[in-house]
Amino acid sequence: MKILHVDTEKGWRGGEQQLLYLIRGLREKGIKCAVACRVKGELEERCKAEGFKVIPLKGNQTSDVLRLGIVGREFDIVHAHSAKAHTISALSKGIHKRPLIYTRRVDYKPKDNFITSFKYRKTDKVVAISFAVKGILKECYPWLEPEVIPSVVDSEEIERRVNPERVREIKGEFKGEPLIGTLAALTHQKDIPNFIEAASIVLKELPKAKFVVFGEGKLRKELQRLIEVKGLKGRFKLFGFVEDVPNYTKALDIFVLPSRNEGLGSSILIAMALKVPVIATKVGGTVEVVKDGETGILVPPSNPRALAEAILGVSKRKDLREELTKKAYALVKERFSVESMVNSYLKVYGEVLK
Repeated sequence: MKILHVDTEKGWRGGEQQLLYLIRGLREKGIKCAVACRVKGELEERCKAEGFKVIPLKGNQTSDVLRLGIVGREFDIVHAHSAKAHTISALSKGIHKRPLIYTRRVDYKPKDNFITSFKYRKTDKVVAISFAVKGILKECYPWLEPEVIPSVVDSEEIERRVNPERVREIKGEFKGEPLIGTLAALTHQKDIPNFIEAASIVLKELPKAKFVVFGEGKLRKELQRLIEVKGLKGRFKLFGFVEDVPNYTKALDIFVLPSRNEGLGSSILIAMALKVPVIATKVGGTVEVVKDGETGILVPPSNPRALAEAILGVSKRKDLREELTKKAYALVKERFSVESMVNSYLKVYGEVLK
């Protein structure tokens, strides 16, 4: 079996990490994989470094459609992993004539237009990363029957990458008591202003606390201005993109995901695998991972006061932190493993080829 995976994203986010997990696992099972992705992008570099064949895409829809159409003939299945990848994969299907699979990772409605409807009708199987995403797709396209295959985390790899000495260095760099942070792109979806507002409330009771966001994005200048307006300079830091995710995540005392919407929230799985207590907003697929009071704490979205109270509550109770992390770690090991995801996709591939 030969699978052509398509991802048009320029940067490196959760979806690209999930794709890499998948093709690694498929290769171990003897499945040949190639990745069509943006030239000089992070995904291209990582795939090449691990020995995967890469088909470069230029970001020009017409040329990329033609390229996929021709190259796609060499494969048994074309598997799209992002919205734009879905578009060019569907448009090229008339040329390559191969089954098309699309994994949807976001929990907002698809655009209501002809091209979006066209590409879903051209898709042989849609995979949703959560039941929340599946529900939204069914609402828009009742005839769809999406398969749910959740995002996962390679907990063993992540644990191996943790260096206790490096974690101590990071903690020392921030000197927060506690250190509260998130791993998120600086986008409207992640709602970092919600986190900033909550921080200003928390600091009234925990003046030694520090807050940090590991991630980059187009809203940096706007968020930095808000931090300064709130008088949080020196207490709240936009650190930027980090490659050493396990050590930076492990350095946190509390992990927060303040999003407006989430397909699932793979960064939550990383924190859980590293036994860092999680607080997240009650949105999308997040509720399928964070069970309030069991594997983490859930709060309403866009509610800084509720988020601040949750942070204060978790920071003051060691017994609660230990209970949350124990159950969260067990959940990740049991339900969100790479092996389970790979096996689920193999089943989908088999059904499509039949």
